[in-house]
Amino acid sequence: MTSSEVVPKSEDVRLACAFIADADKRADILALFAFLETLRDIPERVSDPLMGEIRLRWWYEAIEEIEQGGSVRYHPLTEVLKRLVETYRLTPKAFYDVIEGQMPLLDKGPLTVADALSVVDSGEGAVLRLACEVLGKPADLTDVARLYGMAQIKASRGLSDGGDMELAHLRREAMKTSGLSADIMPLALPAVLAVDYWQGRPPGPLSKRVRLLRAFITGKI
Repeated sequence: MTSSEVVPKSEDVRLACAFIADADKRADILALFAFLETLRDIPERVSDPLMGEIRLRWWYEAIEEIEQGGSVRYHPLTEVLKRLVETYRLTPKAFYDVIEGQMPLLDKGPLTVADALSVVDSGEGAVLRLACEVLGKPADLTDVARLYGMAQIKASRGLSDGGDMELAHLRREAMKTSGLSADIMPLALPAVLAVDYWQGRPPGPLSKRVRLLRAFITGKI
């Protein structure tokens, strides 16, 4: 297995997931994030939206093969996803929704807040729901997923109508997420860094580590 393809490149996610105590579940959750990251890379690698649709369709058909229980086209991630679906009884529909939800990114240029929220809900939001299933700890992390995911989209391609008011709303809603257990808290940690990305000043490696650790200890976003 090619480890680099089943682990996300995002340092934020890797650092946050390091707080997950169970090493096997940690690796499985990292693979879920790597799946989303792979889909998100497609629009960046193609100049023609049609080629992007073809690549997304490849993943859609791979999930269909996993659902059907037969042989599955090879990719390090498809092997892992097949095992996750079988081990944790994850619904293939959740993966279809993640794939389809990234379609708006094939159109170049800034997104509206409404379109970006749709992309994030089907991306970060869906991955966090699946991660909670892997952990066996149901939790509603929609608002923390929105805060971090929207900040990432704003930093990478811009929001045509997203400003300080939208940031304040997203942050206020995310801060309502409270009482998370130590098992679930690692999934929410990247949201701690969202304001920096939104404001165009990505935090440095040491700052990330300190702030993620503090948030994990205090349980506060």
